[in-house]
Amino acid sequence: MPPFDGSDFTQPRKSARVASIATGAFFAALWFLFAVASLRNFLMTGKPSPLTFGIEESLIAAFFLMRVPPLRVSEKLSDWIVAGSGTFIVFLLRPTLGETVWIGEALLLIGSVMQVVAILSLNRSFALVPALRELKTDGAYRFVRHPVYLSYLVSLTGFLVSNYSAYNATVIAAALALMLWRIRLEERLLTESDEYQRYCMRVRWRLLPRVW
Repeated sequence: MPPFDGSDFTQPRKSARVASIATGAFFAALWFLFAVASLRNFLMTGKPSPLTFGIEESLIAAFFLMRVPPLRVSEKLSDWIVAGSGTFIVFLLRPTLGETVWIGEALLLIGSVMQVVAILSLNRSFALVPALRELKTDGAYRFVRHPVYLSYLVSLTGFLVSNYSAYNATVIAAALALMLWRIRLEERLLTESDEYQRYCMRVRWRLLPRVW
């Protein structure tokens, strides 16, 4: 990774605050449509996955709205596009009317539990775009540096197994690609901090232990 001088990360200005409010409104609208579709599918089919995934994403939405203001935030348009796309794209997933696939349901449940643990470890230091907030190193962050993304990897795999369609497979492939891109962008900023560099020496793995 090339060295980064931090010039694209500044104290949040009015434009960034306006963008954050607009992003939050768009986020809420997409979440509402996703939640309605998930609840309708659960009532029609009785499959647990739409309800489980809906609750999981509702938790993310709640922490997004309650997040603390960052000390520094990226003002690069490309960072906002990648982060926003990576966050919102999962709301484009749609449950199918097929039979319940219990392996997929189990993976989704495991991923959801992992996400709750990771989000509670993160608490209100939730970020959409690359930003400096209070560094979290306890809880799930003792094992990998991005446990929320790891939980998504498990959850999305389970959702696809339970609700397979070419459309959902395309959305999830794009979501995973954006997730890896977001990890690189976030660490580009976070490694400016000596504290984070020391944390990286203690926790070597970004996403998958002994893999990456």
